[in-house]
Amino acid sequence: MKLEDVLIRYDFSPQVIQIFREAGITELYPPQKSAIEKGILDGRSLLLSVPTAAGKTLVAELCMLKSILQQGGRCLYMVPLKALASEKYEDFKAKYAGLGIKVGMATGDFDSPNKFLNRYQILIATAEKVDSLLRSRAQWLIHSLNVVVVDEIHFINDGSRGPTLEVLIARIKQLNPQAQIVGLSATIRNARELSDWLKTELVLSNWRPVPLKEGVFYSDRIFFEEGLSRLIREEALEDVGKLTLDTLRGKGQVLIFVNSRRSAQAVSRQICKDVSCVLKPEERKKLALIARRLEGTSGDSTKICRKLAEAVSNGVAFHHAGLKPQQRKLIEDSFRENSIKVICSTPTLAAGVNLPARRAIIRDFKRYESAVGLSYIPTSEYKQCAGRAGRPQYDEYGEAVLIAKSFSESQALFERYIDAEPEPISSKLDNESALRTHILASIASGYVHDTRGMFDFMAHTFLAHQKKTANLLEALAHIFDFLARENFIEKSGFRYYATPFGQTTSRLYVDPLSSIILRDGLKKAFSKKTLSPLGFLHLLTCCPDSELLSVGKNDAETLEVFVQSCQDELILTPQEPPLLEDAYFYQATLKTCWMLSRWIEEEKEETICDDFGIGPGDIYRHVECARWLLQAMGTIAELFEFKKLTFLVEDLKSRVHYGIKEELLELAQLKGVGRVRARNLFQKGFKKFNDLKFRSVEELSYVPQIGKTLAKDILDQVTGSPRRKSRLAVPEVIE
Repeated sequence: MKLEDVLIRYDFSPQVIQIFREAGITELYPPQKSAIEKGILDGRSLLLSVPTAAGKTLVAELCMLKSILQQGGRCLYMVPLKALASEKYEDFKAKYAGLGIKVGMATGDFDSPNKFLNRYQILIATAEKVDSLLRSRAQWLIHSLNVVVVDEIHFINDGSRGPTLEVLIARIKQLNPQAQIVGLSATIRNARELSDWLKTELVLSNWRPVPLKEGVFYSDRIFFEEGLSRLIREEALEDVGKLTLDTLRGKGQVLIFVNSRRSAQAVSRQICKDVSCVLKPEERKKLALIARRLEGTSGDSTKICRKLAEAVSNGVAFHHAGLKPQQRKLIEDSFRENSIKVICSTPTLAAGVNLPARRAIIRDFKRYESAVGLSYIPTSEYKQCAGRAGRPQYDEYGEAVLIAKSFSESQALFERYIDAEPEPISSKLDNESALRTHILASIASGYVHDTRGMFDFMAHTFLAHQKKTANLLEALAHIFDFLARENFIEKSGFRYYATPFGQTTSRLYVDPLSSIILRDGLKKAFSKKTLSPLGFLHLLTCCPDSELLSVGKNDAETLEVFVQSCQDELILTPQEPPLLEDAYFYQATLKTCWMLSRWIEEEKEETICDDFGIGPGDIYRHVECARWLLQAMGTIAELFEFKKLTFLVEDLKSRVHYGIKEELLELAQLKGVGRVRARNLFQKGFKKFNDLKFRSVEELSYVPQIGKTLAKDILDQVTGSPRRKSRLAVPEVIE
């Protein structure tokens, strides 16, 4: 089926036809053809369960374009991850800006709905952001929608993000039953069950534009199905190196999946010599430039950055959550451009951005699980990694290869992964924390007012569709009692309403338990004569929403020394059960608090990374989480009129954001300055804005890491130039 014929049949304009003609898209893939035949361009809702790169997104785009250009519609494109939101935003805006279609992105602060979101005809957002908008009574967003695209809808199976996505889909169906729903996913084992819940047509296919060969490498051979095999003749010492070299000599690229960050770094270092020998001189020059950008300046470079830069200069990168977001993006972009030849990654890459390669090597099929030990990864995880093999328009086929250590293991891998179906997805909404959070949100937003109303709403969820509703009414009643007892809700007649505390908790997007901990901790702190930033940092780490560092066997002694040095500064102590009576949890709160306290005391990133066994990306993630919880803490302090605490919390939030001591709070707000340059300015005697106002560009440019361009910009800011902007004002919508 030709795309142009479809576009003409459905009255698309010549401009739209030209866009796809220039993109080189002429023929529809079989799953795309099936979607058209199932009536997606006639307004029917649809679930597409097809492999990676089989054209799911194009189907959704055609559906949105028809709605916008022919019906004046508005579309919501939901994704599970911020990285995917950025990828889709850049793609859609580049394609459709010429048609006058405004594309927006919303992934920002949970409690900061933007008044201008209704200007966009395509809004790309995470499920959490859309959920937060609905909690803020932005029902106009849902009521105005014609098309709702749910990308990676199988994330309903995710224990962390799944409940929010499931509740949100059910809420959209409840508020706007006329909206066309388009669900996109890789192959789902129980796709029919999900489609029945969504009340959609179903396109289920295993067709791929680039055929996938799956095999097991053992004794220098890749064994495929039906008794076929291929000898690998490379001289590398390790199996991974042999498979990598074989791919690179065929002008392909490689993704290597391992079970831990440490393994990702170790394997990248291990194969550097093998990869380096096939690089051309011009490729080395380009890689050297990329490596310098990844390493960073002397002020913010860490050991992990230098290891990454060294690997990339040899054509190899490692990729995991310990890297900063901008580092991961540069690696991904460089891989797409074929500058970086190999990426060694944890499986999170496979579940994130679209990054195909000629060969996907799944080296590790076991992973350490606490209280279990080494256990096999799920079949669905293997399928996600294997699905990245094969680059459309570049490869005739893709290869997914597992590595076995024995013949019997190779046979077991065929049975467990290659010949097996992925696990069926299931609702994760029966988790008590998820129920507690979403029940409060439903009451605070005015959607339900009693247990029966909540039960009726739950009847629309995937949880109810899968018949997992035994004892649900009893569980809902228990949570209603808990929320009433803790003053989140109150009863008037036969109906429940959210109290100001409940409304605030819902809007802040925190677990009600986190709000209780913050409320009670702030009450205790308010009665103290002296207050310490460290006490507030420890208070936020005690919240269930907090990111916590893992604790190892060797941490106990150093944490004991730390807690002895700051015992009087802590707001919550182990003498206040049941919160901190779990020894591991208590140690994890202390370790995380200690790391954050060293960050705001301007400890170097490299030292923090070395001492706590983390990467710069971990610092970034913990800082973002701490800022969010400090925002919640400040709002709750204001609600309960703990006025003397609100100023302390606000200053601490800025210190955590920049990683600075209190004396740098004013300087760090200057755009382009940050923690290192602010300290350099301070040490040269520029301590306040007034110290800068009457200085020359030349004087400021002599301060380390401040050249003439930045010096001029600083002077513009402190003298009240219109260009002055606060770095704290991070936009949540990009246009």
